[in-house]
Amino acid sequence: MNTSRHRLEDQILSRQWFYEFELPGGQTTRSYLPESARSIHGCREKMLFDYLAPRIDNWQSLSCLDLACHEGYFALKLALKGCLNVVGIDVRREHIESAELICRIYGLKNLKFVEGDVQQPQTSLGVFDVVLLFGILYHVHDLVRTLQNARAVTGGVCLIETQIAPELSGHTEWGAKEWTKKIHGCLALVDEAGDIAAQNMEAGVSSISMVPSLNGLLYLLGRVGFPRFAILEPGPDAHDQHRRGQRVMVAAFPRRSSKLDSPVKL
Repeated sequence: MNTSRHRLEDQILSRQWFYEFELPGGQTTRSYLPESARSIHGCREKMLFDYLAPRIDNWQSLSCLDLACHEGYFALKLALKGCLNVVGIDVRREHIESAELICRIYGLKNLKFVEGDVQQPQTSLGVFDVVLLFGILYHVHDLVRTLQNARAVTGGVCLIETQIAPELSGHTEWGAKEWTKKIHGCLALVDEAGDIAAQNMEAGVSSISMVPSLNGLLYLLGRVGFPRFAILEPGPDAHDQHRRGQRVMVAAFPRRSSKLDSPVKL
């Protein structure tokens, strides 16, 4: 490792990170998360590649977009697979700067990061084979627009990982007691004002967040242009919330058939 690379590694290792990045020199960054919470990253990573690996025979042809990428952990993992083009986007400049540091230490040319809000259209970035929407839906105030924006840039599959709210079903009155509408799911309102005031970098950027129930999420996927979707199995060693059904990962497809939901390698 040359002198400039040593300096960059020292800079990275001098602080704490959200993720535990394994650096090229063999050392690992320190995470500020409690140990009990860190396993969510490994769980997401395993579910991501357990899904993609049997369906991808040529990683070098794949384009990927990581929406709300934070420090770029999953974008990095996809770039290290050799994907043709990987883009990470995040609303916080601090996260983009951190992600760019990690990108520099690896010297990757197929990975870049841009600043942007997933609640705003991102069509200028193009359309991607794989789109990630990990750990963000429960931090946005415009959940429907966020899903619409994800649909607009998805060419193959959108993999969504999110906390989910308790379910609500049945019917609600609609103007009179004899007129009712079916409840297809629900959105729970969560106030993140305290987290924002405490400068929690994992909070949303507005105080109001909407958390979908599972049925609510699946209903919205169909309405925003994902006519098919599959709930991915977390496995017995998954993160506690995944095992208990408090989190879910869904593969959503913008078309009735897609090469990325085939059980046969490409």
